[in-house]
Amino acid sequence: MSTADLLIVGVAVVLGALVKSVTGMGLPLIALPIISLFVSPETGIAVLAIPAIVQNVGIVATNWHARSQTRGLLSFCLAGGVGVILGTLSLGAVPEQVTLIALNATIISWLYQRLRNPDHHVSHDKERTYSPIAGLIAGVFQGGSGVSGPVVAAWHQALRLPRDAFVFSIATAFGLIGIVQTITLAARGHLEGRLLVSLLISVIVLSSVPFGPPLRRRLSGAAFDRAVLVLVIASCISLTVDIIVSFVR
Repeated sequence: MSTADLLIVGVAVVLGALVKSVTGMGLPLIALPIISLFVSPETGIAVLAIPAIVQNVGIVATNWHARSQTRGLLSFCLAGGVGVILGTLSLGAVPEQVTLIALNATIISWLYQRLRNPDHHVSHDKERTYSPIAGLIAGVFQGGSGVSGPVVAAWHQALRLPRDAFVFSIATAFGLIGIVQTITLAARGHLEGRLLVSLLISVIVLSSVPFGPPLRRRLSGAAFDRAVLVLVIASCISLTVDIIVSFVR
């Protein structure tokens, strides 16, 4: 890549890392589509795998006080780990367009329900039933496309968690799912020759973590919910563009 290309990728990584430090999501969502303009999706997923884990660990540590306010997190993460393995094994076997279309359809379905019924929330009874299903779906998309943020965010926002608990929950989910994904990627040789770049990006994203809590406190509860919703809508638009591009290639 040229110097200009590297600069564009660097700006995307910084922006994605900063948004994630505030809302708990945004690094792959913002950075991966940009990186994929210059390298293959498989390379982009592999390069961001370790930095994502590093940042999620940092976010979990800074929001540890909110761990008691989470709901169904264990079952979600366990099922997500299984889903990541299935999704990662599908890389190269399932056409890129199929994975992206399925992910986008899932996001659009949630957006429709969310906008149609803004006050909808998941009850405790339904949480026990659907939490592992949501985790499995998120894991499959994380492994197969490198993007599960909209699914993870949609599920945990439906639980109506407090802001810090929401960020703690999705960072924990992303971190655990990411560890399984990275191990699977390494076992399949996808990290070979990409480790140095991953470590450099890890330094960048980790430096953004301290900015998250103070910026988050400046947002009201309603403003925080809107920020998450905007990110999910942005992901839908980004994925739509990716789908069109994948058919044009």
